[in-house]
Order: sequence, then structure tokens, then C-alpha cells
Amino acid sequence: MALFVASCEPNNGDDIKTMTVTFSNAMLLEEGYMNQMSYTEKPWTFVNEYDQSYGSWNGFAFSTLNDTKTATFENQYSVFCTETPSTFAVAYYEAYMNNPAVFRVSDGQVRTLRSVEVCNATYPALTMRDGNAWSKKFAAGDWFKVIFTGYDVYGKVSGTVEFYAADFRNGKSYICSEWTKIDLSSLGAVSKIEITMDSSDTGEWGINTPCYICLDNLVYIP
Repeated sequence: MALFVASCEPNNGDDIKTMTVTFSNAMLLEEGYMNQMSYTEKPWTFVNEYDQSYGSWNGFAFSTLNDTKTATFENQYSVFCTETPSTFAVAYYEAYMNNPAVFRVSDGQVRTLRSVEVCNATYPALTMRDGNAWSKKFAAGDWFKVIFTGYDVYGKVSGTVEFYAADFRNGKSYICSEWTKIDLSSLGAVSKIEITMDSSDTGEWGINTPCYICLDNLVYIP
């Protein structure tokens, strides 16, 4: 599936032109989301790996849902933000098998990222706030972070950026509930980005916190 929509604008008043991936052409189901299919908004491809046999997946789904009340796996495509959203991406890191969410430049070249907006998905946000049968309620010292790892055209790591989507360290009790801009410029010129996650709540089988994060408005230099 190859779709293209992007906006072109100057960046923060300088002379560098940027483009923005908005996910607005993702073809959603009547239920308000789309899974089982990778999505291209040139020159970026957001990879979806879906197992029809088990209904399992990792990578990217796409959604307009913002149910901030339902704290179950069935609500895995909602953003934890009361503002009615436009279409956004839901990145899922399959932590047990260490399968990251991957997006890459589809024309074989490299691009330099500027920023992306992120927000928690509802399922992990309510899990961290309230706990459930598999995951703890966050308390002092707990944290959940998202890690963006860039790779250059030779497959070598070009840089990493971390964002704490929940932070209960040093007296804080923060769970991200609004779209927040993250600076990705330190990743340099990349051909691929991997998104992984980590949490203070881990056990015998790895991370207990559901490993989802929502993304929108990916800004890059064309």
C-alpha cells in the first residue's frame, strides 16, 4: 500500500524546508483503525508484521481512536488524550521476542529527522496508573520509556533518543497524556529507525508494561 501526503514548511524560521508525515491517507476500517498492513507515506514505510494464524503483530497500526477509559487489550489502538485526534500511528514493540517497530526510507537513500509528536496509548497508560493482573501500578521510582534508534545507510547505529512516557522518579508522578514533541535531530542521516521500549516493571518474561506508543507529525528534511 503506497500513499503520499505531506506538508512542506520552513523549520522554526530558518531556511531549511521540512516535510511532515501525517498518516492522513491511512485507510482505516469502520472501527476506526487499520492493522495487518504496512503503510507508505513517501519516502517512509512504516512496517506492520501481522500473524494471521495467531492474530499477533508488531510494528505499526493506524487509528483515530481516543477511548481513554477502557483499560484492556481490546483498546490497544486508542491514544490517551482527550483531544479528538486526526489519524495517528500506534507503534507496538513485541518485547518478549525483541521485535521492534520499524520505519525506514523506502527509496534506498537517507533522510534527517527533525521531530515527532508522541503520546501514550490508553492501554499502557491505564495499566501504569491502576495496575492489572499482569502489570504493577506505578509507584515511586517507576518509569516507562520509548527508545528511537537510528541506523545509517550501512546499517550502523547513528544515534539514540529516549523519551520517558511515564516517570515516577524523583518525586514525579507523570504519565504522558498529551501530544509531546520529541527532538530526533541527533539521530543524524538515517535509513531506518527502530522503536523499542523499556520499563521498571519487568519479570521473568521481560517487560510487564504493555509496549505501545502513539506517534504523529513526523518532521524530516527531504
